[in-house]
Parts: sequence; C-alpha cells; structure tokens
Amino acid sequence: MRVVLIAVLAALSTGCNSPQAAKEAATQEYAVGSYEQSLEAYQLCAARNADDPQKCSALARVIDADKKRYEKTMGQ
Repeated sequence: MRVVLIAVLAALSTGCNSPQAAKEAATQEYAVGSYEQSLEAYQLCAARNADDPQKCSALARVIDADKKRYEKTMGQ
C-alpha cells in the first residue's frame, strides 16, 4: 500500500499537472480543432462549388496555415 501511495505522489509531483503542461495541451487542442474546422469548411465549400473551385482558394490557404500550426505544435 505504501509503495502505491509513493508512486502516486511521485507521479503528481513530476509536474503532470503543471501550468506549462496545461498550456501545451490547450495549444495542441486548439491546433487540432482549428485544422479540423478549416478542413470541414473547405470540404463544404468544395462540394457546393464543384464547378468553380477557385471560390474556395481562401479556405485552402487557411487549411495550409492551420496544418503548419498543427505540425509545429505536435513537433514540440
């Protein structure tokens, strides 16, 4: 029992819930959410404008930016 308690206390004291870890988790969550949202918006635009894909070029640039942010965030 004592070993389990020591292991739990050691895990908690290593910074698992530190503010920096929470900030990194929030940043990663934001990057994933942004990328998924921009991808969905582009797919909807492309479906509605199949005859003129140029109408979705701004959304394509947003996807590229969100993808770069996602890759940078996940590479930390």
